[in-house]
Amino acid sequence: MEPEQFKEILSGYSVTTTTPFSSDLSTIDTNGITRNIKFLVDNRVPLLIPNGNTGEFYSLSEHEWSEVLQATVEAAGSKSTIMSGVGHSIKTATLQIEKARDLGVSAVMIMYPQHVFASEEGALDYYRTLLGKSKGMNIVLYKKGPLLSDNVLKKLMEFESLVGVKFAFGRIVDFARTVQHLGHSIIWSCGTAERFAPFFWMAGAKAFTSGLGNFAPKITARMHDALKQGDYTKAMEIQRLISPLEYLREERGATNNVPVVKVALDHVGLIGGDCRPPIHQLTDGEREAIVAAIKDWDL
Repeated sequence: MEPEQFKEILSGYSVTTTTPFSSDLSTIDTNGITRNIKFLVDNRVPLLIPNGNTGEFYSLSEHEWSEVLQATVEAAGSKSTIMSGVGHSIKTATLQIEKARDLGVSAVMIMYPQHVFASEEGALDYYRTLLGKSKGMNIVLYKKGPLLSDNVLKKLMEFESLVGVKFAFGRIVDFARTVQHLGHSIIWSCGTAERFAPFFWMAGAKAFTSGLGNFAPKITARMHDALKQGDYTKAMEIQRLISPLEYLREERGATNNVPVVKVALDHVGLIGGDCRPPIHQLTDGEREAIVAAIKDWDL
């Protein structure tokens, strides 16, 4: 897919999909993936992101990463565009990019590098190397920490394959400054979902990613439609509706993020299940609070 065509798809909303596991957490539940993805496709979600943080990327083996992507591709068919998370070492990420290419996936999101001794200079080399190996692919970078600074981004924007940045670190005013500094040749995405999307939109975002869209894609679509139409009154109505659930996702230092979504998936009849360690399991009280938070969502 040509960069300009993919940018049109990226300029909207996407759902970062969960990864269901077997009951003992030892294997990937590919049937569960199929069921969840078909639900999203039926609800016309334009862009799916498997193997992201909501998909427990760092809990997957290399083989499991491939299983998740293949199951997603097969379930989605040609009805939704797919952009897979990739990362870890340069060698691993390169193999993942090639696997995505082999499966007909034309876009990947490079996850923020997790390394005890990472530096800004080293991060620049990491991204440059991967962008250099990604010709013909559309690349989105995931800004989840300070290493992906404006200085680093400016140098990386020389690569034609870089089409966007998912921004999920720092304050909204920091995001606004970055957009003002670097311009709009790439697509800027709000990486902190619907609750922050109206504010990021006003600061220059043209896209947002969603976790709650896994079980409530119609609400995600409504938020996007309101933002696209410039109807911030409607957007803020939706923002207020979803905030109680999002506050639950922020609890325990935001480590409730993924398990809350999985509980909601189970509640609506999809496949959620438990998360793998080091993510924790929720208490009965937390689970009850999740159900209460979405009872008026007309799901």
